[in-house]
Amino acid sequence: MFEPTLLAALISTGLLLKYWRQVKDQQIILGFLLFAVTTGMFTQYWGITGLHLFIGGVVIWPVLVLLLGNRFPWPLAYPLTFIGTLIPDLYGAGIAADWHNGWLFGVGGAGFRGGTFLLPLEALIAAAGLNKFGIFMRRRGYFSRRVNIEEDAYPKDRDRRTR
Repeated sequence: MFEPTLLAALISTGLLLKYWRQVKDQQIILGFLLFAVTTGMFTQYWGITGLHLFIGGVVIWPVLVLLLGNRFPWPLAYPLTFIGTLIPDLYGAGIAADWHNGWLFGVGGAGFRGGTFLLPLEALIAAAGLNKFGIFMRRRGYFSRRVNIEEDAYPKDRDRRTR
């Protein structure tokens, strides 16, 4: 049952090694990662069906891809969501002291249908879609840092006199 988690860990490691140097604002991204992990740790609870937690990375990383554009490569949504899922999952299993035959019960329990495997894929798909949408919107002038002011944007003094 740990194969999906190991596969996701290998994919995450490869993507981090390949794309991390392209991130322009690494400290901001690490801050959001800390926020995503903390959110997952403080919103989790054990229910009848197992550990439940809110994974903020599914929302955070695609939105950052949309807003930051080429400053944040969209494939990094996968490893950052995986890290933001794995750490709270390990924490929740350890806090509840749910040990089963020497293994943590909370991690990898659902196999390929588990959160540590599916949530990074969902974040990656959302990030890829929002990346294309962001490119489309940037071509039309949205999400731009430059302000384009036309000459007629502000009323002139003669307009005030006629009131």
